[in-house]
Amino acid sequence: MPADKLAPASRSDAPPSASSAVALVVDGIRYHAEWRRPRVPGLPTLVFLHDGLGSVETLRRFPEAVADRLGLGAFAYDRWGYGRSDACAAFPPLFMEDSADRLEPILAAAAIDACVLVGHSDGGTVALLHAARYPARVRAVVTIAAHVRRDSLTYGQVLRHQKMVDERDIPAWMSRFHGDRAAHLLGEWARIWQLPLYDHWDITPEIAAIRAPLLALQGETDAYGRADQIERIGRAVAHAETGLIPGIGHFPHVEDPDGTADRVAGFIARHIPRGPTAART
Repeated sequence: MPADKLAPASRSDAPPSASSAVALVVDGIRYHAEWRRPRVPGLPTLVFLHDGLGSVETLRRFPEAVADRLGLGAFAYDRWGYGRSDACAAFPPLFMEDSADRLEPILAAAAIDACVLVGHSDGGTVALLHAARYPARVRAVVTIAAHVRRDSLTYGQVLRHQKMVDERDIPAWMSRFHGDRAAHLLGEWARIWQLPLYDHWDITPEIAAIRAPLLALQGETDAYGRADQIERIGRAVAHAETGLIPGIGHFPHVEDPDGTADRVAGFIARHIPRGPTAART
């Protein structure tokens, strides 16, 4: 849904304390959000976007690790239908595009006027789409295992998860993070990715509009996407930096948390102004 069709949300400029949970209500939807590190006046806020079956909890301590290396605030939230945010009866067919549009009023409600987007998997796709559509707040973008198309590995995982749904074999970790909505969430995610529109879905023409600094990372052994995902990102966004991480799969921030945080923070440090003229967050 385009952001201009969303109802305005209340905004709070009060600085949050470290690791504080907040509830944001945007267009009648309640979102669970967390400030993993408090905002820093005069500097952008790191905004972390979880994967397609995850939540703020599956980010582990990654937001804190990157934020502490940079001295920046860190914000994360459960997207609609995930974690402790409100349930979503049915995902829209273009669910990542929808999330990219909804992010704009969420940032406004959180009083984040300048940000660095750090997205994992589907969250990386959301970050790319948001940066292309709503550039005003975005100072830089980092994606980890983002999808710009549904490739053979992606589709294989979708079918594997559909089998879990059919056999009512819902992973215990999903129930831990999503409670009694875990089966519904897994079913919706698998259903959407199998829609015929994803046979030819390709967001590279749209993300060519990205002007912010962009780093696209992917694990060399990622079972959810082929290496040409970051190659396509690099071709679409000429100034993008890309990196294939040796010996790492789909969850670099879990498999190599320190190395991944170092790499992400190093990129951001090269592109974020540190002086008093930096945009207010």
